Amino acid sequence: MHSVHSDGEWTPDRLVKAARRAGLAAIALTDHDTVGGVAGAKEAGRLHDVEVLSGVELSTWDDADVHLLAYGVDTANDELGRVLGRSQADRFQRAVRIVDRLSELGAPITLGSVLDQAGEGAVGRPHVAKALVAAGHVATVREAFDVYLADGRPACVEKRKLPTAEAIALIHRAGGVAIAAHPGTYGGADRLEPARLAGLDGIEVRHSLHGPNLERAFEEYADRHGLLKTGGTDFHGPRGALEVGTIRIPYDWVEELKVRVARWRAAGGGGNDGR
Repeated sequence: MHSVHSDGEWTPDRLVKAARRAGLAAIALTDHDTVGGVAGAKEAGRLHDVEVLSGVELSTWDDADVHLLAYGVDTANDELGRVLGRSQADRFQRAVRIVDRLSELGAPITLGSVLDQAGEGAVGRPHVAKALVAAGHVATVREAFDVYLADGRPACVEKRKLPTAEAIALIHRAGGVAIAAHPGTYGGADRLEPARLAGLDGIEVRHSLHGPNLERAFEEYADRHGLLKTGGTDFHGPRGALEVGTIRIPYDWVEELKVRVARWRAAGGGGNDGR
């Protein structure tokens, strides 16, 4: 799930309350390039009897984009903190360049309006899209992406990404497990081979963009290679297609994930139980 600390629309507390209403036993907060909301989510989880796993989503690259979900990481890990700090600085510079391009394209907005949309969160293209809507250049966030911001559109600026193998090693040193997020969006199971060989721990088998055939293929791939299986709604807010709890996984999968986290902690990663 994603909160206002990145490109989500709800606070961590509200996400936890929604999870409780949906009858979920456990959730993970995986904001992009920040763990700023994890402490609040865990506190809300204690209050509302929902287990909250620490997490963050990282953008990586080998010969194509791969998003990694880092579950169970020590959010106070110094190395992870430095990397996330650089990523957020890169996000700011990317926003500056996108604003400049939009001005050249005849759709001027201010950097301040983008930062207002981001609030305390890590700034990204959704915040630019909302600023475009507020300025009257487009009618919807979807139109903003279709016309200006999506990959290949004229105002898109490429995001700096970590090499996939480097990111996996970083996650392990921070005491977490590395899961390939929504792999159906960048190819089939064969596309995961470079990440698997670099130490990938698991696959997000269940996702709103995976149909039954893809889900079955990813589950078989995970079983064949001894990889963890995860899943979720990838919830960003009520404007999305799915509500909290629409996609569920067996709690056994959560327990298996925690066993793998404990293994990395025993190997020397992390150090404070993922606070």
